[in-house]
Amino acid sequence: MFYIPVEFSEETTLLQSRISKTKAAMACQLEFTGDFSGHFTLLIPRDLLLQVTQNFLGESSGQIGDEQLSGTLTEMLNMICGNALSKLYPRTPFELGIPKMVDVSEIPDTQLFMIIESTHSKMAINISVD
Repeated sequence: MFYIPVEFSEETTLLQSRISKTKAAMACQLEFTGDFSGHFTLLIPRDLLLQVTQNFLGESSGQIGDEQLSGTLTEMLNMICGNALSKLYPRTPFELGIPKMVDVSEIPDTQLFMIIESTHSKMAINISVD
């Protein structure tokens, strides 16, 4: 388990938050189906993801590669998606897909996101309903 203090920003797009413009970032997407369907997208700067991965795995940064970063990112999104859906719709069954990595350049800068600030960086999450 890992803990990083966070706050929610008033910014609503990647362009406003400058997440994808100022730092290398990684993103993944997780589809869900049930009474309604959609997907969650999580975008996080690589340096923040490295910090989370170090805390999650208990490893130093020199021992962490892209595979571990991707694994942490997909697990974070699994936890966020599962927790959010069960809190918002506790009596509705949902099936979660398999998280897949997304090319950050394919995410529009103007797409609406919830921007989450940590002590040194920001990440973004989007929930889209079909």
